[in-house]
Parts: sequence; C-alpha cells; structure tokens
Amino acid sequence: MLRILIFFTILLFIPFSIGGNSLNQYWNPEAFSIKRAHTDAMPPMLMISKENFQLNVDQVDPIELECMSKNIYFEASTESTAGKIAVGQVVLNRKDSISFPNTVCDVIYEGKHYKSGFPVRDRCQFSWYCDGKHDRPFRGKLWENSVELAKFLLETDDLVDITDGATFYHADYISAPRWTTTKIKTVTIDRHIFYSSRRM
Repeated sequence: MLRILIFFTILLFIPFSIGGNSLNQYWNPEAFSIKRAHTDAMPPMLMISKENFQLNVDQVDPIELECMSKNIYFEASTESTAGKIAVGQVVLNRKDSISFPNTVCDVIYEGKHYKSGFPVRDRCQFSWYCDGKHDRPFRGKLWENSVELAKFLLETDDLVDITDGATFYHADYISAPRWTTTKIKTVTIDRHIFYSSRRM
C-alpha cells in the first residue's frame, strides 16, 4: 500500500507541459502544498510505472537506514509523503555531490564536533542533530512511516527527484538564511523551501 501511495505521490509531482508551454500552476490539494520555481525549465511529462523503479533490497545498510529514518522523522515526520521524500532526497543529492560527504550518515551528521564527539550546538547541517535535544524517536506510527520511506528511498534507483536536484532547504516560517542568496530556489513542498547550487 505504501509503495502505491509513494508511486502516485511522485507521479503528481513530475513537472509537465502542454502545447510546449510549461504549466505555472500545480495541483495543490489540502493534504500538502507544492510550488515550483523555474517552470520554464521543466522537462516533459514522464511515464512512470512501478516496474520503472529498480530496487536494491539487499543493499540497504541498516546503519544508513537508521540515519535516514531519523532525519526524515525529525525534519518532516508530520508532513505529507511528498514532504518526507523531499527531505530524504536532499540527503541523497548531497551524498552524490562532490561538495558533501559520500555516505548518508556522514551527510546527516556533518558539522562541527567537540573532541567528545558531541556536535557543537547550532553548527550542523540538519538542526535536529545539534539543537541540544535528545535524538531518540518516539516509537510510534510516525517513526514507522519514516523508516518505511527511508527504506524505499535507499532501495530505489532512478527515483524521480521531486526537489529538482536540491541540496539545501529551510523551513518557510523562518527568515531566509544568508546562504540562500547564492542558491537557486527549486520548489516549495509543505513547510520547506528547497534550493539547488546549480542553475536550472
């Protein structure tokens, strides 16, 4: 059931055009919101079926799964499926970039640390990790859903990136950080605004 939900979520967020002119309005159900930037650069509609997803079930590292699950849980546990996938996709985009560490856990835990190994407060990439609070998820439905989505992201090759290559994001209820002036806004999903370092 979860895979079907994820499949249709991704299908809804693939940008498309009609008559050669990209749409500048996107479906905006009550369950979540999405606003695209750079609609003139959107690729044509892609046809997706569950068969398109290449799964690597035996290649999921349990430590990487734990790291990704925590990041999705603490960053987006109350957001829509799309919001959770987008947060996870940023981690994967960073992992694949030469500008960031090359493992999921190293991406998530990147930042300044004391000699004891504890992160310096507010000096990390994902705020939950260095906010001074405990990092133990409540083992309920939200955690279970975060684990399932993390597993899906880590198992699936060639997943359509609904963030358009974003490697940064911030919550929409805070003032835009200084680093946004050098980034390209790609999309807003739920309460997060996503950015890429590359030009669209």
